[in-house]
Amino acid sequence: LSFSCCRFFFFQAEDGIRDPLWSRGLGDVYKRQVSTQSTWDIQMKFQVFCLLAFLVALSYQTVGVLVPPPEKMTKEQVECLYKEPPKHMVIRAYTSDGKVDTNVISNIKVAKENGYVDIDVSISPCVPCEPVEQMKEMLKALEGQSYGKIWINCDVPGWREFKSFNQLFLDDLVNTIKGANKKPGIFSSKLVWEENFGADYDAMSSYPLMYENLDKRPDFKDFRPFGGWRKPFAKHYLSGVPVCDSKWEAIYKEQFIHLNDYVALK
Repeated sequence: LSFSCCRFFFFQAEDGIRDPLWSRGLGDVYKRQVSTQSTWDIQMKFQVFCLLAFLVALSYQTVGVLVPPPEKMTKEQVECLYKEPPKHMVIRAYTSDGKVDTNVISNIKVAKENGYVDIDVSISPCVPCEPVEQMKEMLKALEGQSYGKIWINCDVPGWREFKSFNQLFLDDLVNTIKGANKKPGIFSSKLVWEENFGADYDAMSSYPLMYENLDKRPDFKDFRPFGGWRKPFAKHYLSGVPVCDSKWEAIYKEQFIHLNDYVALK
């Protein structure tokens, strides 16, 4: 019951400030009153109680941040994020114009120096370019760096009309990642996937999926199976989060227990 009423507060704000994950200090606001109170006071305190319950429930989920390209992260920004405390970060390593992101090594380094151990990278592939060669170029640039998954961002321009070409292109990217003993992941919305790869294409379903739906809801209740995926790994649910002197992309994951992860794919 308390969780349902808290969801009410999550959606009611109309000024864009509807994301309680970045709220702090509410415990100082709610104080128990012994004296006789008006109905309005009681209702307001009940609402604050529900919001607090929502925040407690949310702390047992994961929400994430994407490093905003083409930005170079500063030590101060990463320290600020870590206090939230995000523990997982996805850093863009390759851009859709066919170039290694010039900030990727610096961003990985500053993230590690400030406490991050769970770091992934992403590639926004250049579709007109040769898939194997661009992946090898990215992998070479990342030599000596420690990172987890390589997320392939499928929400990029340039996909061909022929879905069979797009499928082979994606297959080449994934096989090159696996050939380097790295772990691939797929980032796509249902619409992008079915338009470019086909509703019945499920060859990638054995790899983790991060899907996109910017509904501002840190949950998987909106997820509809596609591409053979029955359950996602993560969700990109919020864009342009104004924290720590920048705007970040937020993701949600169930697999970990910490509040406010931040990641950047595009």
